[in-house]
Amino acid sequence: MLKTAGMILILTAGAGLGFCRSYELSCREKSLEEILLMIRWLKGEICSRHASLHDAFWDVSVRMNGQYREFLRKTAEKTETSSGMRFSEIYRGCAVEILGELPLSEREWELFLSLGEKLGYLDLDMQKKQLEFLEEELGRSRDDLRAEMPAKKKVYQSLGVLGGILLAILIW
Repeated sequence: MLKTAGMILILTAGAGLGFCRSYELSCREKSLEEILLMIRWLKGEICSRHASLHDAFWDVSVRMNGQYREFLRKTAEKTETSSGMRFSEIYRGCAVEILGELPLSEREWELFLSLGEKLGYLDLDMQKKQLEFLEEELGRSRDDLRAEMPAKKKVYQSLGVLGGILLAILIW
């Protein structure tokens, strides 16, 4: 009886691990979507309205949800109150503090952090080009993820279940 309960727990744990990894892929896709949306809105604020970084970040924060709203608001507040600090330092600090747990690849995270270095000191045209570049790169990363996601999800789920079955058989 105890052995059977242990086997069921092992099978459940293996399946749970597989589905957890599958869910992480979905979370990564959602994070990329949110970042792309934020970049599009920032581009609109900076390029169309010619808003300052403080105003652009504050106005976009109203439209975003959760941790992205908190990140944008904190960045806007710090740009207003932190004299002497470069915008890139403020941006990076707020991003690491608030968005540090995003399920992004290392390349995607570095691209996102590089935005802070590109905004603020360049002219309007260069800022627009940098935002477009970042939007294009992250969009490509999202599209690649979407293309490989169904196969990877299936593999993760199958390996989780099969790994649980193998472990249960080995212990039996």
